[in-house]
Amino acid sequence: MEKTTYKWSAYLKFVAFSLLGIFVFFINVPFPGYEIQLGIWKWGAVPAQSNVMVSHLTNFLKAALFTGNFKAMPLIVWGIGVYSIVDLFVLRPDKFWHTTKVAAVFAVFKIVGFGLLCFAMLEIYLGWHPGFMEWFFEPVPSLSDKSICMFIMNSILVTISISIPAASLFLPLLVDYGLVDFVGVLVRPIMRPVFKLPGRAAVIMVSAFLGNFSVGHIAVNDQYKTGRMTEREAVVIGTSFSTVSVGFLMALANNTGLNERGYWNLYFWTAFLITLLVSLIGVRIYPLRQIPDRCYPGVEACPEPLIKKNILKVAWKEALDVAANQDPLISRIGYIMKETIGVLGTVASGTAFFATAGVLLYTYTPIVKWVGYLFYPFMRISIPKAEAVTACTGAAVSFVEVTIPALLVTVGEWSMRTRYMMAVIPVTSIIFLASFVPCLMATEVPVKFKDMVIIWVERMLLSVLITGIFAIILFPA
Repeated sequence: MEKTTYKWSAYLKFVAFSLLGIFVFFINVPFPGYEIQLGIWKWGAVPAQSNVMVSHLTNFLKAALFTGNFKAMPLIVWGIGVYSIVDLFVLRPDKFWHTTKVAAVFAVFKIVGFGLLCFAMLEIYLGWHPGFMEWFFEPVPSLSDKSICMFIMNSILVTISISIPAASLFLPLLVDYGLVDFVGVLVRPIMRPVFKLPGRAAVIMVSAFLGNFSVGHIAVNDQYKTGRMTEREAVVIGTSFSTVSVGFLMALANNTGLNERGYWNLYFWTAFLITLLVSLIGVRIYPLRQIPDRCYPGVEACPEPLIKKNILKVAWKEALDVAANQDPLISRIGYIMKETIGVLGTVASGTAFFATAGVLLYTYTPIVKWVGYLFYPFMRISIPKAEAVTACTGAAVSFVEVTIPALLVTVGEWSMRTRYMMAVIPVTSIIFLASFVPCLMATEVPVKFKDMVIIWVERMLLSVLITGIFAIILFPA
């Protein structure tokens, strides 16, 4: 291997930025409870917790801008929605109106979603809404008596509108200065034969799991556009490895009663393992196996070379090559944040539409229940007959929004198997309409909506089967 001499700055950038990125995304740091106060003005309180720094930043911003006395986040979400409309008609009209019919339909959905955000602003800040929108603001029993508006705003939109930019702010530390290349070389002998993915996918997968699915989407978008991942690899990671964050898992564990029964660690690690097992099968079947391995248009491919010896030295060299030739950190942060703004605009308006439509279908029609029967034969393998229909409904409604299935078993007597299933399968099936689909479709990754629906059905069937086996072993009757 040819010996290369690097400047000290290359070593510093690789080591320092990588360590900082690992600390921010992967290391739990205990924080005591505190109150945000500016002079006599009390903004909000943050409870004591042990979490990664990105989540601490998210919780601080949420307390300062929403849960406390300063309710600015709904207005910020609306402002992001305004950007999505400007993007539709001024900035990138060709992308939405002149590419495919599906893109045009999604553009219409975003316009409707922005309209819902406008009605939400009237209610939240002025306490008024037109009579024909009463259904949007009245309490819904299936949402723990929250209105559709407040459920979507509080539980989804505010959280993702804070967590996505908070994670993106630090994302260059992970993906731009050699860490993904270093780890990628080390795990390449495993990732390529097992998951048919480059080694660098491992870091993106873990950062998405600990941060947020949006971290994975923005990271693969960057890797795809720079030639370091092919179309197939980007779609696979975006749809099969970028699952919801630890925060969502914690909410599911709390609502299903797993936390209070002391099963958090068991739940977390088995959910992670089941996600990998489902993906192991998913990458080998339609549609993922038939997506072409082609690069982003006009970009030269930068594939990972095959390495058979001196893996550690090669990993070190590749990392330093990347660090030495990368733009300054401020430039990379600016680039990622610019990409994030486009993603956020689609997420805000798209989520407002899809989450509302999904809740309406689930609450007022039997459609979700009918779809759930698709999973009934598989659900009965592990779930008692008296609870199987409810579990199937939870599986179906998870395609709409991941936290709703847990609400089905929050009240009443339910077996531990059912509680466990309702906490795991929304995570392992990965894809859902409320914010995941708009977020991924806002990137340059050429994923088709039809394929995402098929992938979700496949992943849900596999999740029900595999999670059911785990449930039988962990919770014997």
